[in-house]
Amino acid sequence: MVLKWRKYNTVLLAAITAAWLISGCNGSNENSGSGGGTVPVKEQEGKYTSTYEGLQLYAAPIPETAYRLKSIDDSRFNALSESQRHLVADKLLGTFYFGMEPAALDDMIASGNFVSSVKEMLSTERNDLTAAEARLNDTDDEGEFKFSDWPSGAAEVAKILARFYVLPELDKSYMQYWSAYILSSTIMFSPAYELESSHNPNIERIYGALVRAQREEYTIGYTAFLHMISDDNWRRFRSPEDNGREMMEIFLKDFDDTHVPLAGKALQNWHLDRDNDTLVVGLNENRDPVSLFGTTVYNGYDFYRELVNAPDFMPAVTGRLVDVFFPTFDAAQKRSIVNTLVSSHPKSWQDLLLQIVFSEKYLFESEKPKSAEELFFSLSKKLHFKHKRGYFSYMAGDLNDMNQAAMKYKLGKPVEVPLDSQSFITYHKAIREGVMIRYKTKWSGGWESEVLLPDTLFEGLSAYEHRQIVDRLVDYLFMTTISRHADAEELAFFEKKMIDEDGIYAYPYRIFKDNGDINERRNAAIAVMDYLSRLTELYRYQGVEK
Repeated sequence: MVLKWRKYNTVLLAAITAAWLISGCNGSNENSGSGGGTVPVKEQEGKYTSTYEGLQLYAAPIPETAYRLKSIDDSRFNALSESQRHLVADKLLGTFYFGMEPAALDDMIASGNFVSSVKEMLSTERNDLTAAEARLNDTDDEGEFKFSDWPSGAAEVAKILARFYVLPELDKSYMQYWSAYILSSTIMFSPAYELESSHNPNIERIYGALVRAQREEYTIGYTAFLHMISDDNWRRFRSPEDNGREMMEIFLKDFDDTHVPLAGKALQNWHLDRDNDTLVVGLNENRDPVSLFGTTVYNGYDFYRELVNAPDFMPAVTGRLVDVFFPTFDAAQKRSIVNTLVSSHPKSWQDLLLQIVFSEKYLFESEKPKSAEELFFSLSKKLHFKHKRGYFSYMAGDLNDMNQAAMKYKLGKPVEVPLDSQSFITYHKAIREGVMIRYKTKWSGGWESEVLLPDTLFEGLSAYEHRQIVDRLVDYLFMTTISRHADAEELAFFEKKMIDEDGIYAYPYRIFKDNGDINERRNAAIAVMDYLSRLTELYRYQGVEK
């Protein structure tokens, strides 16, 4: 169709909506928050039929029955072996930056409804978001949190990370926060705060806009369109030709250089003011027809709108997410997954992300290194980890040193976890010293000995059944951290280490004492945790034999 440049009403709609969503107008409603301002109030009647020149604005999530990438269900999950069920359950929860202690996880698995229970959690509100935000904003000198840019992270990223820590339940909001984190770490929406023209507040603006877009049920295309016309996007790609080229490459995988001058012509009146790093849309608008995307465009709003309406848009953005969750698959395998996902006609980011994570293809076949976030948050919830002030600022800095920094890079976080020597040394050190062998004291954060290692762990055993007590402690920590039982060789190793030739506890590993002293039990746990911190399987999701 021919889009006439005189259709000022379409430009006005886009400009007003973008200003509301991204620039931060005054006013408030239940969806207001930091970064991105307030989501415009909309009329409910006709919501899902609202369009902007053919671009659908809102959409309810597609039903699970419409999924084309085969999902795991309770029946398929229950048919797995006991060890496979634990591995799959841990992978599913860990992917969402979540974890459960063994007793609670065992109960869910034994119920026969593990998969449907997790899906139910993700569809309901269970967390007190007001209380969580109050905790996060308790940053006074004596408060619970302190967020800073030191040593090499960003305070805004540290606060986003801490939000996963303070939310106790896996629920609908948790999933939306997680989805926004995944998306804002990709090449599609990265705030790219490493650039001089981008600034740390862009982190909250983009992340907040992605969270609210999910709450308001914006379509994939509308979310991308609003991002493209924002200051945040133009601070990353700053000239008409550069921005046009990158948007086509990122969102269409269109690498045809002959299209770049055409994009630059449509965007000729758009530029980033270099003195203020602010997007300016001037009046020298293009008036000549430009042929792109199988249609005709005139101005920048036409360009971005028709880009997200283009046939290649959905396969391209789907491919960006497939790269994240299937990084070790070859090109043909990824292409097959993309085609299957696109055939389900996804409307929202949730339609893609949930379809991927709950798929048998991902849970059974994708073997990939865990991101630091996947591993840390899973462990922190399983081990009852307690932070100290400033912890998440250090974590943001560690992510930077691992080359896994969130929202920092111009082209997004690497889809494959960097495993070069320096990156992995930092990763291993942060997990081993920061979580695995660190117990909580008055001066430092860590796991709470009394909570992680209670007397009830040894119910049914007398204080003198030393070998059985060692075995139970070791196996419990194996199941807690890597979701498998310790094998006979591993049990024998720790028995030899913790029990002397007379068959009693070797110093300093007296695990169970009549007086209930926890200190030496903690020593034994640290020895096991140190061993576990060196296992490849702690850092990698395994495949499951189908």
